[in-house]
Amino acid sequence: MPERSTTDSSELNLGGALSKWSGGSNNLLLLCIAKTIRTMGFGAISIVLALFLLQRGFSSAEVGMLLSATLLEDAFVTTLSAAFANKVGVRNVLYIACAVIVCGGIILSTAESKLVLLFAVTCGIVSPAGYEGGPFAPLEQTIISASTTSEQLTGAFSWYNMVGFGGAAIGALLAGICVAAMSSAPVVQAYQTIFLIYAAGGIVLAILYSMVKFAPHAQSVKTQFQQDIKPSTDISNSAPRETNSNETETSQASTGLGLAEGLEEKTESQTSPPSSKKFIYQLAALQSLDAFGGGFIVQSLLTLWFYQRYQVDATFLGPVYFCCNVIAALSFFFAPMIVKKVGLLNTMVFTHLPTSLALCLMPFLPNAWFAAGLLLLRSAFSSMDIPVRQAYTMLIVAEKDRPFAAGLTTSARAIAQGIAPTLTGFLLQNVTTGLPLILAGAFKSIYDVSLYFCFKNVPVHQDHEAPKVVARAG
Repeated sequence: MPERSTTDSSELNLGGALSKWSGGSNNLLLLCIAKTIRTMGFGAISIVLALFLLQRGFSSAEVGMLLSATLLEDAFVTTLSAAFANKVGVRNVLYIACAVIVCGGIILSTAESKLVLLFAVTCGIVSPAGYEGGPFAPLEQTIISASTTSEQLTGAFSWYNMVGFGGAAIGALLAGICVAAMSSAPVVQAYQTIFLIYAAGGIVLAILYSMVKFAPHAQSVKTQFQQDIKPSTDISNSAPRETNSNETETSQASTGLGLAEGLEEKTESQTSPPSSKKFIYQLAALQSLDAFGGGFIVQSLLTLWFYQRYQVDATFLGPVYFCCNVIAALSFFFAPMIVKKVGLLNTMVFTHLPTSLALCLMPFLPNAWFAAGLLLLRSAFSSMDIPVRQAYTMLIVAEKDRPFAAGLTTSARAIAQGIAPTLTGFLLQNVTTGLPLILAGAFKSIYDVSLYFCFKNVPVHQDHEAPKVVARAG
């Protein structure tokens, strides 16, 4: 197959994708609806999960261990799904994941046994971070990539990720409204109602996935999605590609290479330059440090800290998290402008470092309103580095090493983030402690400073030749 020509950056924008989409399949629309519904559920669950577990007799330490277990299990399931999706079928894996959501939601809404609840949280699909969970995102990305031309792909993923932010924001807001509306009943009943709605969402997801089809050209033309899903070398195009208001990228970054049904591709293999591998390992180590810090403040644990420190619950935090998600989503529009002014590395470090230091200040604020205000201010910059970081990772390594770099950094972040909640749970046994936030800010600040000094003299590759991809129908 001939090499694809590089597409001009002016064509890879949301408007261009929308203008051409009317002639394509409905996959993007269906998957955007599915992602919105799913992230609404995850956003709502993340606000009430820790508080619900406290109501059911779990200690703060046990809650932390449960959240660590579910984050690590989520990373394992995502990897396993990528390995077996070709054999089982992408849609079948999605159906199984939907069934897990339904069963998990029903168990959480009805069970009282701590052992049963432990099983439901650990083995079910919940998102303590409040944005994504399970194998959905990487599998959906393969369907979008196989159904979309390269010119449309950036716009397609822009929509896909932006509706995820919107869904998480709406879910957080609705959780707060639900708890407030049921204030006359025991609070645990409001939590159970949210879990039941979450379970119903799994049924809706299965119906939506039954309507998803591969675009005709994805079945008859050689697949190109392995090349398509890599970030653009232009940050203005890659910025919306990967978004996460809670600084977790486990599911989003796992692009599920090689999962297109009935298609098989092989990429020209080359030996990686030692210098490129060195950069990859350094980035993986540093990003694991950042993710470890982020694990102290996943949304469920942050909710628990607010509850213990200021005695506020979902009725207060739902609207706060709604605003945080919206602000974080809007911040991605400004990232390209800052990059043009100061460069990739400076944007990553100098937008992220102040937000890291802000975490250290939050425990010393006198009331929940001041803490929420700082959280809102922080959300304007805390996620801005995510698309910049992904683009930077791709641009300092050889193009043939990009899949390896993405995979290694994703795995490192997932494992590191899964460890921290256990420590947070133990620290929160002392009701007044702000140590988890201080540790989060400290680790993230060390990451920012180390990143700058390790990579300030490392050049980025401005131009890359597209790798040769040979694909054949299976």
